[in-house]
Amino acid sequence: MADGVPGTGVGRISFRSSEPAAVEQFAAEHYSATSVRPAENGRSFEMGHDTLVVPGLELSQLWVTLTIDAAADPVQDRYVVDTVCGGRLEWDTEAYGTIRLGTGDVAVMPVQGRFRDLVEDVDLDVAALDARRVAEFAEQAHGIAAERFALTGLRPVSESAARWWDATLVHVRDRVLGNPLLLDNPMVLDAAFHRLAVTFLATFPNTVLDRAAERARRPVPRLAAGVVRGVIEHLRAHADRPARPADLVALTGMPARTALASLRRAGVDPALLLRHTRMYGARRDLLTGDRPDPARVAARWGFTHLGRFRVAYAREFGETPEETARS
Repeated sequence: MADGVPGTGVGRISFRSSEPAAVEQFAAEHYSATSVRPAENGRSFEMGHDTLVVPGLELSQLWVTLTIDAAADPVQDRYVVDTVCGGRLEWDTEAYGTIRLGTGDVAVMPVQGRFRDLVEDVDLDVAALDARRVAEFAEQAHGIAAERFALTGLRPVSESAARWWDATLVHVRDRVLGNPLLLDNPMVLDAAFHRLAVTFLATFPNTVLDRAAERARRPVPRLAAGVVRGVIEHLRAHADRPARPADLVALTGMPARTALASLRRAGVDPALLLRHTRMYGARRDLLTGDRPDPARVAARWGFTHLGRFRVAYAREFGETPEETARS
């Protein structure tokens, strides 16, 4: 069953089945070709899968009762990250060896070679990121050619990185995309993908991290004053749109990560500038709108947490958004 928000690329998919053929068809449509064999003890199984689909990203909660033993092809067009909330997984692969995951473990599903997927009474949080968009983001943000981006491992680089991934996933799924008021806002949907993409690149071994130490040793280049002014003017003029790394690349001629460091060296923090400009845009809407709803105004300008927006707004203007709307 599927439904969604018309015109936004947002949808919801629900699936339940205890039939191997139906599970195979679902897996082929949403992940990769899979051959399912229920456990030899003859006990029945059920698979359930609830998914929120937004541009470039799918967030799912999946559960399987009892045991499934499957042979699966690698997922080619997405990076699928499994967080085990209960039960256990085992992947037998040629490219990565045997990977065993228990409660609390996180890993990316194999991206090379057919593998055996053994699932036992498992509950999973699943995030599937569009692989092409991740590679393009890596190119824009870090200067590594998209076609040269690749994963070099499936497990997080550290326990702290795994915890950061979990916290980011929960925040994006529950606090941002879990708010129906935000699902028709392109700025919020774009930010949700970018936030998970940033965390993905820092969590799992990949060619961006392989070059990080080398980049850290390079001096931060200077930007001409005219370029800095151009960036400031662009950010202010387009504050009501999603901010993309490609914008900084086009404006500065540098990878976005390098451009950020150079702008900060010049005394400009793009994130703070955008936040300030969007705060004043929200105030303008509250003052000029016809009975404006502060929650919708905040969402329009990319403020996904109404309580924090209210505190920051009151600190900036000496009154709450509701007081401004009534004035």
